Amino acid sequence: MKLRVMSYNTQSGFANGRTIHDFRPQADHIASYSPDVVALQEVSIRHPKGEQIDYPAEVAKQLGMNYLFGKAMDLPPNGIYGVAILSRYPLELVDSLILPVPENIEPRPALIVKVNAPAPFYMVCTHLSYQGEFDGDAEGRVKQLEYIMEFLAKKSLSPVILAGDLNSASDDDSIKFLRRKFEIFSDAHPIEPTCSTKFGWLQIDFIAGYPQGKFTCHAVTRGNDCTVSDHYAVIADLEL
Repeated sequence: MKLRVMSYNTQSGFANGRTIHDFRPQADHIASYSPDVVALQEVSIRHPKGEQIDYPAEVAKQLGMNYLFGKAMDLPPNGIYGVAILSRYPLELVDSLILPVPENIEPRPALIVKVNAPAPFYMVCTHLSYQGEFDGDAEGRVKQLEYIMEFLAKKSLSPVILAGDLNSASDDDSIKFLRRKFEIFSDAHPIEPTCSTKFGWLQIDFIAGYPQGKFTCHAVTRGNDCTVSDHYAVIADLEL
């Protein structure tokens, strides 16, 4: 089964610069790549500084896709924030995890779903703590991935695609840790950096598969627009 997977940090529906809040340009950008499954990070519902909309519901409706949302935290007065997965195929919720972080640090989510495609698989969408967010954050991102992997092992979930903003460069300890179990598709198909960080332009958005060798990756590409969000999308063409 051929499969196109996208990972995309939407900056809560704001364009780069955070002056325009409109889900439609982002939905059009996603649609232009015709993905089968999309992992979205920084997803807001009723963002207090933007349009009072259910972002994942509106994007899914425009694209004609199914979706599930994983909450990370509240956005007062009545909004919520987290991650989402969109799919052409029916989705079944497995769990929505809150990853380990120090006290008073932004909660970090991992949404885990079963994608009921002709060849079913599991999908994880996550958004790890950013570089410099707290003392020991590099080790913290390793612990967050370890938490996800332990959950997958406990539930015997396989095969799995993990996608998201990992806030890690390809040579960071967290990505090295991920490589122990997962195949990171951009390792064999390098792409340009996906986001401007305080350390310069880096690839911090990844798509990976478990177990290694289960998915054949034909190509990984970077999206062509960094104006409707502050991240480039990452797209992987896979075969299961």
